[in-house]
Amino acid sequence: MSCCDASLVKIVNNSGTDFTVTASDGTVGNLHDLDKGTTIADQSSASGTAYSSGGTEGNCSGYVTVTTANGSYSLKLAYGFTAANKRGSCPCTASSQDQVTAANYVATAVATTGSSDGTASTVWTITTQLT
Repeated sequence: MSCCDASLVKIVNNSGTDFTVTASDGTVGNLHDLDKGTTIADQSSASGTAYSSGGTEGNCSGYVTVTTANGSYSLKLAYGFTAANKRGSCPCTASSQDQVTAANYVATAVATTGSSDGTASTVWTITTQLT
């Protein structure tokens, strides 16, 4: 079992409109619970957990794409969790882009590295930027 297993991927929606998960993929390892079709209403959040799999050396990464309710704008939100070594040892380091934008929607990430015995997390918060 990797130190990165069960690392948190959370999307907080403070944008003023509803979003829906339109794609969800663990490109390294797997992502559980943030499934395609999940609705993230305004002023709410949705969470998933990332897991490594055989041959990924304890690491897990991927992305979640969320789209506005009317289908006009999408944000591709990446996550990445890297174990300290190939045996999946702690700590688990989280990394992601700082910001993703689409029109006036802005998603900002806070990536938190795990402690010596805990999982890491990436929290994306979607807001609306006044033009």
